Amino acid sequence: MKKIFLVALLVSSISAFANIDPVNEKVLNAFSKTFQEAKEVSWSESPETYEVKFKQNEIRSRVYYDKEGNILKAYRYYFEQNLPLLVLSKVKAKYTDKKIFGVVEVSSDEGTFYYITLEGEKDWKEIKADSYGSMTVERKFKKA
Repeated sequence: MKKIFLVALLVSSISAFANIDPVNEKVLNAFSKTFQEAKEVSWSESPETYEVKFKQNEIRSRVYYDKEGNILKAYRYYFEQNLPLLVLSKVKAKYTDKKIFGVVEVSSDEGTFYYITLEGEKDWKEIKADSYGSMTVERKFKKA
């Protein structure tokens, strides 16, 4: 009985994966040309877009493509050493009492923005910076 159950489970798993459409050729070509060193690549599809998650140069990324292979939006997750120097210097100068905990870089047709999480002794702040170093506070949290 256990063998029948395992065989049935295996067959259903294989058929479930067989129904997944592969990523289209245009998107795969665009991805492979741009991210030649990508590792840990995983794809998902929605009706209008493809999403790919991967790691390159120790930076985790998530990129959305349209069906023609154009990047719609890209996210990169990293730490302060990867921030552009202009942005890093302005954050460090303005928030001398805080440590940069992490960065989410968001790029799209609207530009590139950096969502920087700062850790203080008693609070957290999320600031949004643009490529020129202009900053606004997006959210504040008190530590428990």
